[in-house]
Order: sequence, then C-alpha cells, then structure tokens
Amino acid sequence: MKTIVAEDIMSRDLTAVMSQDRVFDAIHVLYSHGLSGLPVIDDDWRLVGYLSESDILKPTIPTYLEILAQSTFFGNEENLLFQRFGAMKNDLVQDFMQKDPVFVSSDTSIMTVADMMLRKKFKRLPVTEEGRLIGIIDRGAFCEFLMEGGIEGVSS
Repeated sequence: MKTIVAEDIMSRDLTAVMSQDRVFDAIHVLYSHGLSGLPVIDDDWRLVGYLSESDILKPTIPTYLEILAQSTFFGNEENLLFQRFGAMKNDLVQDFMQKDPVFVSSDTSIMTVADMMLRKKFKRLPVTEEGRLIGIIDRGAFCEFLMEGGIEGVSS
C-alpha cells in the first residue's frame, strides 16, 4: 500500500497574499474566499509568512487595562475596536503576519500533518517544495479525505 503524504491530500488552490499587500486587501481575500488564514509569499512564490484572522483581530481588541482606563466602563469599547481597525487597514501585511510560518513539505506523512494540526490547532497548513508554496491542507479537506477512505479506496 502506498504511503500517504501531504501532497496526496493538499489542495492546489494557491490563494495567497504578498507581504507588501495592504491588510484591507488581505481581509477582502479572506472574506471573499471564506478562509481563516492565508500564506504570505514573495515574487518567487516562496513562503515568507502566514496571516490569520487572529493576527488581524488581536491588535484591534482593547486590553482589559485600556477599558479600565476609560472614563466609563460602557459604550466605548466598540468605537475603540473600529478606530483601531480603521487605522490599520492600510498597513502592510508584513506588519501583522507570522514571520516564521509553520508548513510541511509535499512528502510529509499524513500522520505528521494530523499531529501538527491537532496539537497546534492549525486550521490550514501550507505545503511547500523547495521553499515555494505548492498547496494547502485544511482540516475540512483532511477530514473529507479520511471519510472517503483515502487514496485507492482504502477502507476500514
């Protein structure tokens, strides 16, 4: 039986952004494609980072101390959130992305992929070959692959 590797279950959808793109444009890509995160690439398709919804949301949420410092406890938190988002939407992806992205190579075993996704709680995992983005594995596709019995009709 063939050893199943990342390349067998990855999607070849190469939806990605570049580090010099605006955060607002990256959010548009996330929203329009229904994604929770995006690989960040350079001109040569080399993986240079990863941008998740959390990377965008974290800097917009006021901290507990910031809320306490306000003159009132009610009513201004949402305004602060929108102000922060408005201030950052023209910033560059490189300012918010994870600069050391986690990825797997095309020949990584699916057991390693599953372990990484579960232990680290990754929703999407870029797949590279010689440093270049060649695909992505998301949890839904991984589960679908398992439900269909894997390649060549492997079943229980």
